[in-house]
Parts: sequence; C-alpha cells; structure tokens
Amino acid sequence: MKQVDLECVKRWATSSSNKLSYPASINTNCPGCLMSVVFTTRRRHYDSQRDTLACSAECPSCNTSAHFWMINMIAHGDESIDDTPALYMMPATEARMNLSALSDRLPENVLQYCRATQEVYQSGNLTATRVMVQSTLDAMFVGFLPKGNSRTTLSKLVQDALPSMDLDLPMVKLATSLRPGEHLDTLFHSNTPATREIADAMMSLLEQLATLLYVLPGEFEDLDKHLIELSGQLQHQQDSRDPAD
Repeated sequence: MKQVDLECVKRWATSSSNKLSYPASINTNCPGCLMSVVFTTRRRHYDSQRDTLACSAECPSCNTSAHFWMINMIAHGDESIDDTPALYMMPATEARMNLSALSDRLPENVLQYCRATQEVYQSGNLTATRVMVQSTLDAMFVGFLPKGNSRTTLSKLVQDALPSMDLDLPMVKLATSLRPGEHLDTLFHSNTPATREIADAMMSLLEQLATLLYVLPGEFEDLDKHLIELSGQLQHQQDSRDPAD
C-alpha cells in the first residue's frame, strides 16, 4: 500500500447521501503496466464509524484492478478539524525517484532530462525511454568531464569523468568529522544528554552509511547481472532471427 498525494485527484464529486466529497478520478501510475493513467473510481463504500471511504478502479490501459482508501473524509471538507485527510492505494506501484525532492540537488539540465525520461517511461513508449535514458546518462556525466576532453562515446565519457566525481568525498568528510574536537566527535562524547534531534540525526547517518556501503553496491551488482541476462536474451533472439550460413 502506498500513499497518493491528494493533488493526484483529478475530479472530486459529492455524495448525495452524506454530502462528503470523494475522489471520482485519480491520476497515478498503474501497478500493472506502470503507465501514468487516470483511474475512474467505482464500487465506493463509506464507513462512517471509521470515517473512511473504500473504492476500486480499473486501469484504462491494461485493466489492472486497483483499490483506494481515503481516511478522515470529514476533515477534507471542514478545515476547522485537525485531522488530515489522506489517500492510499493498493497494490503499490514500484517506487521511482522523487525528482521534486531532489530539485535543489540535481543540476537543472540533469533534472530536466530525468523528468522528461520519467514522463516518456510513464507514457508507455519503451523504445523512446531507452533513447532518453542514454541521453540522460550523457547529461549526468558530462558535468564532471574535465575541460578539453573529447566526448567520443558514452563509455569514454564515464571513464574520463571518474577522476572529477569525488566519490570518496563523503567518507573523507566522515573521517575528518570524527577527529577529536570536530563536530561528530563532540556529539558522540558530550556529557550533555542527547536530544531527540541529535539521536534522529545520528540514526540518519547510520542509515545513509549502511545504504552507501552495503545496499547500493549490492543493488548495483544485482542490476548489472540482470542487464547482462537481458543482453544475452536479446543477442539470442537476434541470432535466432539471422538466417543460417
């Protein structure tokens, strides 16, 4: 189950029985074909004891069924109520990079390429997606390319960009911050009781380090193995279509 932003609701309707507004159509990614589509809700049921609306819809592209729940329905129409309305969907679609949260971290041209690639992918144009991914990789690495280097191939572009990428920089900064008198060392060895803010920041450090050191390398290796398998399958298909000598 995943939460769906209320801004994804394209049209609201009002029930004649209880006068509550409910989502009549919802724009989100289909859990089946992964395309960005507009679901038209039906089979709606309101549970007054829990102030929850349940409804279902079918993808207009592949007919996959999706189910939605909206909680705190009354709060949606009454701003004086403290409860926050929320919309949830099941099954959940595969999570993609939240580009809005990264808008202040990515270079503007890379951000635009990534957004365009996501839009093409969500439109269902898979061949264009392949082209856009290659163009986006080019845009990502060219920003690290030293001046004067030629851009002959994408492989050479990545190789030439590596010395300028400072991939070890987070670990260098971590080592520096752990020296006596530095900020992280001070936080670890202070006699003052830790606050919730300090504990939360340290937990974030732990989680991000675990992701950087263990999760991401393993995920990248698994993805590379999968890409090798796909490449082999594609080569086998091409060989089977070629006429025998």
